[in-house]
This record gives sequence, structure tokens and C-alpha cells, in this order.
Amino acid sequence: MDSTRKKRSSAIGFAAVFLGIGAVLLVFSLLFELQVLAFIGLGLTFWGAVFALTRDGKYVDSSLLDGTALFNYTTIDRMLTDLKNKGQAYYIPAYPKDVFLPDYLKKLRDPVVFISETFKDKLIVDDLASGKFMSAQANGFFISSPGAAIMSQVEKQLHLDLSKISLGELAEIFPKYLTETLNLTRNAQMTLTPDGANFKATGILYDSLYAAEGKPKSVNILGCPVVSAVASALAKVSGKTVVIKNQLAMHGNNVSADFSFVE
Repeated sequence: MDSTRKKRSSAIGFAAVFLGIGAVLLVFSLLFELQVLAFIGLGLTFWGAVFALTRDGKYVDSSLLDGTALFNYTTIDRMLTDLKNKGQAYYIPAYPKDVFLPDYLKKLRDPVVFISETFKDKLIVDDLASGKFMSAQANGFFISSPGAAIMSQVEKQLHLDLSKISLGELAEIFPKYLTETLNLTRNAQMTLTPDGANFKATGILYDSLYAAEGKPKSVNILGCPVVSAVASALAKVSGKTVVIKNQLAMHGNNVSADFSFVE
């Protein structure tokens, strides 16, 4: 019992430290317009969310994760405005873990989103592999997937690499884990379509991101972390780039999203 309590306290402690430092850095990045601090802050808050999700017990503090996500999307909004980018978010498929890649291509294993008005995959591979923020060739920029931590946690719970399962299996198990294991929605379902998939969730945790007032613009193209996790998972399983074609917030925290594969 004491051991369990210590593990739980340790996980919560790590989550609080990462989220706290990440939030402070994001505030400073907003005040002083420092992009480097923004990237560091985003990374820390994402990992803080991971620690919060992996603690012993089935429930997480929803207001903590919701507030953290709002900070992240506000920062992304500032990037979009500063770079005058009105493009689409392209979820790039991550390479399977067991596929050999030379060291200079290891970045291709990370769940990444490319934001640009056009998408030419052959032009962005070198920039993506080198870990660049901007792609001058394709006129866009890269960010970590807002749902990367959630997708990673689902893989951990399942003890598998999502690239090893079929889209049909993903549609069956992913909503279940979002609902029953991670408690991020009350109910969720995924339906495959000829060119992608549809995802519906009721009682989604990140309801503040869909509020009528103060809604971050980046949510429209990236989706909330749950929708983003679905897009990342679809990209990883299919091996294809994925875009959120349509996203509707119905009655506050009920969300429907259509995803499309980019051939």
C-alpha cells in the first residue's frame, strides 16, 4: 500500500512540476514573444499531461488538463498570426519503431503536424528529419501533434505499436481506450469511410477549447487533443497523411470530426 502511494505521489509530483514550469514558460513566451520558450513550454506541458495520465488510478483532474491545453493552443494561435499562416494541418505518419532508420532520419518517428497552405511531402522530408521548425521549401512549419501524448499512452496501455494493426482494429479499440481507460470522453465511436474516418465523442474533456467565447483558432485545424490523437493514430496506422476535413462542436463538449487521407 505504501509503495503504491509513493508511486502515485511521484507521478502526480512529476506532472505538477512539468505542468507548472511549462505554464510559466508559456506565459513568459506570450509576454515577451519568445518562440524558443514557447516550444519548451509546449513540450513540458505535454509531458506533464502524460505523467498525469499515467498515474495510478483511473481519473485525472479535468480542469488541469483542459487549462493546460488552452495555454498550448493560445501559443499556437500566436505562431499562426506571427507567421501569417492560414494553411491546413497535415498529420504526418510516424515511422514504425521496428523499421531501421539512420540516425539523421530518427525524427521521422515522431508524431508531427505540418501547417501549410499546400502539401508536397517530398519537399518536407529533409526538413522534418532534421527537426526544423520552418520548411522554406514547402512554405510551412512543423509542430508536435497536440494528441501525441494521448496516442502514446494508448499504445502503452495496449502494449503495441499502432502501425502494426489495421484501420478496422483501430476503429474498434481506440475509442474504447479514450473512454474506459483514459476517461477523456463519456462515449466515443469511430466509423471508417471510403477516404478516411468519422469520429464522434460525447462529454469530451477539453470543452473549454470549443467554447463560443475565446475559442483558439488553431482548434479548427488541429482539433482538441482527443481529436488530434485520433488524427495521429489514423496517420500512423494507415501510413498516410491525414487532415481534419470537418469538425463540429455540438452542444458544448460533444464533438464530431471527419478525417481524410491525403494520397
